[in-house]
Amino acid sequence: MSRMSGTVRLAYTALLFAAALGLLGLTTATHSAVPLFFMWLPLLGVPWILTRAEPGASPSVGEANRPADQDEGDQAQTPEP
Repeated sequence: MSRMSGTVRLAYTALLFAAALGLLGLTTATHSAVPLFFMWLPLLGVPWILTRAEPGASPSVGEANRPADQDEGDQAQTPEP
């Protein structure tokens, strides 16, 4: 999975919303409520697009940055004299 810049992310999100609005236009043009039941399908991709990593972001944040030999309760060991 490649990383996306903010501009590309915004463009894909706008495209997905345009597809949903296109289905609304189809509903108006055909005088049928059936396309309304499919309007949510393009919008399922919006959270996936918006949560993708940016090019400059760190690949791991939080839990993965902690050393494997330390738990939450462990503290840094002090050297013994």
